[in-house]
Amino acid sequence: MPFSSESSPGNRRAYTLLSVLLAGVAGLVNTTGFVALGLHTSHMSGTMATLGESLASGNVALALLAAQLLLSFVVGAVSASVLLELSQQRPRGRHSSALLLEALTLGGIGAWLAYHPSTHEPTLMWGLAYAMGLQNALVTRVSGAVVRTTHITGILTDIGIQVVRLGSWLREGTRGQGLLGLRRRLWALPTAVEFERTRLHLGLGSAFLGGCTLGPLLFARLGAATLAIPCGVLVMLVALDLSAVATSGPQAMPRA
Repeated sequence: MPFSSESSPGNRRAYTLLSVLLAGVAGLVNTTGFVALGLHTSHMSGTMATLGESLASGNVALALLAAQLLLSFVVGAVSASVLLELSQQRPRGRHSSALLLEALTLGGIGAWLAYHPSTHEPTLMWGLAYAMGLQNALVTRVSGAVVRTTHITGILTDIGIQVVRLGSWLREGTRGQGLLGLRRRLWALPTAVEFERTRLHLGLGSAFLGGCTLGPLLFARLGAATLAIPCGVLVMLVALDLSAVATSGPQAMPRA
């Protein structure tokens, strides 16, 4: 079970790799979907707001589309949870089914867009929302609800909280020891447990931003073929999940 936040250091690294790469996938899918179809589909806060605004203004068509996207996201989350439950007893590859389903969904959308480049077919928007709901539920289960990869609000909130905790950790380590104590704390910072969550969330935020930037740039040059990139990342993660990475005792990711 390589992708686990409560396992050996090697598996913790695999879990971090999974989270960061999927954050990049979400950013790329989100902005590529916006450029191609005109809607963001990786986070549902804006979609819920659109639903409310459309209901208030009487825009039934837009309200219906927003409701469909919300439902698709939920169905994706349900699908991931069902697949994880069904594969719970596997020694490895527990997450492969969900990752492959997301890859197939994105690949199918990319293929359709390649043959119909100017389409705004709602079904494609549903598919992107479905893939993001599936991914979000997968990482939520793997991380024990510590990490989300399809939206940035929680990541930024955690970074803010952890900055204060790091400040407290530095202050406690230097109390009564002056500059020498501060130097020791700063020297220990890269390997400190207190910095582990901060480093992860900084990586998630950077990966999401990188994906958001890369998506439109590549779509302008490659068109629908851009979605082959997240598909390739997902297939790579399937291969890693199926690899024989041993687990050795719980070493849980520190919680906020």
